[in-house]
Amino acid sequence: MSLPPKAEIVAALCSSLESELSALERMAAAASDEVGSDETKNEGKYDTRSTEASYLARGLAFRIADLRQLVAWFQLFDASWQSKVVQAGALIQLDEDLLFMAPVGGGRVRIGERLVTIISPSAPLGEALAGLEAGDVAEIDSPRGILTREIRALC
Repeated sequence: MSLPPKAEIVAALCSSLESELSALERMAAAASDEVGSDETKNEGKYDTRSTEASYLARGLAFRIADLRQLVAWFQLFDASWQSKVVQAGALIQLDEDLLFMAPVGGGRVRIGERLVTIISPSAPLGEALAGLEAGDVAEIDSPRGILTREIRALC
């Protein structure tokens, strides 16, 4: 099975990430409003609603920062660029899985019948694949032990 056009994948991933970013920004605004709301004021020493809302807002802020970085990277990325080794910007067919290596991981998009997953170089899978070429076999440390997967195609 051949790889879908890289430009189509990049456009779909960017669009999906922009939608996720917009939704998370709305959620973060709501969580931030909740922190100072009369509904979440502490009513006793065991009342933690305000603290929980602040933790949620903080976690969302970190994910939003990552997504903003990733969206900006995709908007500047030249989809015609071809890679000979696995690195940021590479589209990888690992056995039957399609992966796209980006500076920050997270996110998926469906292109036709294929699911493309964004991975980062710092993730265990990204570290195992970094620098490999098409035809190489990666050894991936997983909770189920060492897995071996072949890089079938790369662009």
